[in-house]
Amino acid sequence: MEREKFIKHYGSLYENSSHIALAIYEAYSWDTLSPLEILSLMRNYVNKMDQESKMKLILEHPELGIKKEQKKNLTAHSKKEQNRAGLDSLSSSEYNLLSRLNKEYMIKFKFPFIIAVSGLNKEEVFRNIKARLENSVEIEFNTAIEEIHKIAEIRLKDLD
Repeated sequence: MEREKFIKHYGSLYENSSHIALAIYEAYSWDTLSPLEILSLMRNYVNKMDQESKMKLILEHPELGIKKEQKKNLTAHSKKEQNRAGLDSLSSSEYNLLSRLNKEYMIKFKFPFIIAVSGLNKEEVFRNIKARLENSVEIEFNTAIEEIHKIAEIRLKDLD
């Protein structure tokens, strides 16, 4: 697989961060690796990034439950994932609650609430954000990175 195809195929696993796929492409003999091995290398690459780079990765993720007119700012993966969880069809009161929780979360942690929403419904998303608002910044930062890894794994399965 040539460079551009590799980046196109694997570059979207981590939100707006094709540089991760590029680093793997340039550092490894990826042509003998399975997709899961490539994902594992990408995961390790992210885990070894410094805090500032990890924060940049976290900040690439959109707020959950944004209004339809703002959806143009979402990646195709994010749109599909939020739609599956029912976050595209919130009632006004649900949207207002999620918006308030997102704001509280952003104020406390200085980054958006991140959760692998595939397989979850909107009630589970609400429960999770409420529970995670009780976490420390350090715990939540690490949780956000783990959720990003889950999202990447789900996206890899969707590529096949």
